[in-house]
Amino acid sequence: MNRSDFEYSLAEFCRITRLDADYVREMVEVGIIEPHIEQDYWYFSGTAVTRCMKVERLRQDLEVNLDGAVLALELMERNRRLRQKIAYLEQLIDRLSG
Repeated sequence: MNRSDFEYSLAEFCRITRLDADYVREMVEVGIIEPHIEQDYWYFSGTAVTRCMKVERLRQDLEVNLDGAVLALELMERNRRLRQKIAYLEQLIDRLSG
């Protein structure tokens, strides 16, 4: 990805997500989000904003720590991908048997 794919500086990201910079850095350390780093400045994509907010919602709703929320998000994303594959395979079977 290039710089144009990343819309938000760290300060903007913190303002949008209402999280402090240290917590955002922790999310980067555990691999929840990945910044684009350019000359010591961090930039984040819109996808990172969405992912971060999902993790925070899971953390609050399930009353789990950050690691638990990350695990829940990963399982949800894996489930979504598997459902997409199943739907694709079902369509393929329908076309081949029709």
